[in-house]
Amino acid sequence: MAIVKDGGFYAEEYLDDPAVTADLVALLARKLETNRLAGFVIEGTTPYGKMTSSVRQRVLRKAIHSGLPAVRVGRGNPEGFADPDEYFIAGSNLTATKARMLLMACLLKFGSLPPAKNPDKPTPAELSSIRTAVAAYQKIFDTH
Repeated sequence: MAIVKDGGFYAEEYLDDPAVTADLVALLARKLETNRLAGFVIEGTTPYGKMTSSVRQRVLRKAIHSGLPAVRVGRGNPEGFADPDEYFIAGSNLTATKARMLLMACLLKFGSLPPAKNPDKPTPAELSSIRTAVAAYQKIFDTH
C-alpha cells in the first residue's frame, strides 16, 4: 500500500512533462510486478483531496485501470470531505493513515479491481466493471 502526497498550491499545467510522474510510474510498475493486493492513498489538497497535477492524476487513473484502487483524502486532519468520483474512492474525512487501513480491509474483502487488458485504453465494458467494483469499496468508505 502506498500513500502518495500530492497537493501543491498550484496546478502543474505548465509542467505537463511526463517526467514529473517518474516516481508514480515506477511505484505502479513495482506494485504490478509483485502481483500482490495493492492500492494507493492520495493525500491531496485540504479539505477535498484534489490532486493539482493532471499528469500525475492520469498515472493514478492508469493504476486504477490496472486493478489497483486509489483513495483520495485531504492532507492532515482535513475536517472536510473528499469529493466523490466514479473511479477514485472518496476517503470522506479520513486521514491518509486511516484510509490506508480501510483500503487494506477492502482489498482483503473484495480483492483487486478488475484490470483492463490495456490500461491506457480500457473498453466501455471494462470501465463499467471498474466503476461497479469502486462502488463496492465506496460503500464501505461511506460508513467509516
